[in-house]
Amino acid sequence: MPKGVRSTRIAVHSWERLTADAVATWLDALPGWLVVGTACSVEDLALLCRLRPPDVVVGQLEPDLVPDFPLVPLCPAWGLAALRASLEHVPLVPLRRVAPGALTDREMEVLAYVCSGQSAALVASALRLSPHTVVNYKRRIFAKLEVQSRVQAAAVVARLGLVRAPCSGVVARENVPTLTHREQDILSSIARGESVRQTAHALGIAVKTVESEQRQLFFKLRVHNRAQALAEAQRLGLLT
Repeated sequence: MPKGVRSTRIAVHSWERLTADAVATWLDALPGWLVVGTACSVEDLALLCRLRPPDVVVGQLEPDLVPDFPLVPLCPAWGLAALRASLEHVPLVPLRRVAPGALTDREMEVLAYVCSGQSAALVASALRLSPHTVVNYKRRIFAKLEVQSRVQAAAVVARLGLVRAPCSGVVARENVPTLTHREQDILSSIARGESVRQTAHALGIAVKTVESEQRQLFFKLRVHNRAQALAEAQRLGLLT
C-alpha cells in the first residue's frame, strides 16, 4: 500500500461465530483492509463500534441498526468475490472518527500485552514505558471496556476479536490439545470473564477442584495464567 494511504477499517458482524471469524480472517489477508473486530450480536457490535470505530460494517443486519456507519450486507450465499466488490465501492472517510470511549492505538498495544498475561513490568519493558504509565493505561483501558480485571478484559477482547493475530495458516490438528469436558467448561467460564469462585459456583464443584482442573488446562495449553489460557485457546480455535 502506498505510504500515507491508510487501510479501510472494517467491523464484521454475523449471527454465527464461525462465519464472522472466517470473513474476518479472509479480509485481514487482503491489502488495504483492516478488521477492527467481530461481533455476533447487536449489543457486541455497538460496543465494538464504540471501542474501535470502523469505516464500514460488514454484517447480517438491517441498515437502521448501524446508523453511524456504512453497511455492506454479508450474505454467505453470495460468496466472497461479491463481498469484495461491494467493499471496493464504499467511499473512504478522509479522517478517522475520534469517539469518546474509543481505544487509542497505544492503548491497543498495551491491551494486547495485558491480554497475553504479561505483567506491568514486562509490558513496560516491551513498550519502553514506566510501570506506572502502564498501570495508568490499564486503568483507562479497563474503564473503557467496563471490566475490573485482566481476565475480564481478555474475555471482552476474545469475544470481539479486538486483538487479531496475523494470518499464518491453519493450526495443525496434531498441535491442538484435547480437552476434557470439564476443562472445556472451565475454559468457557474463563472466556465469560468469571473468577475461580464464580466458575466453581456455576459448575457446582469445589474451588479446589476448579484450581486442580485449571492447572491441568494450563499444562495442556503451555500457559501460566487465565489470560494466557484464553489467548492461546483463541489462537488454537478451542473457544466455542
